[in-house]
Amino acid sequence: MSKKPSTKKTAKKAVSAVVVATTTADVELSYDEMLNELEAIVVEADIRLAEEEASL
Repeated sequence: MSKKPSTKKTAKKAVSAVVVATTTADVELSYDEMLNELEAIVVEADIRLAEEEASL
């Protein structure tokens, strides 16, 4: 695997925690919770894209 800067690794861990917390809840998500989940998905996608570009 390619090495990632520590800032990206930290961001990825934070995203994982948000995704796990929101997907394991049994109640409906509020607007703010849905927005937070979407933001986490976008951040994770940005990290994946950066990793792919770095490996090329």
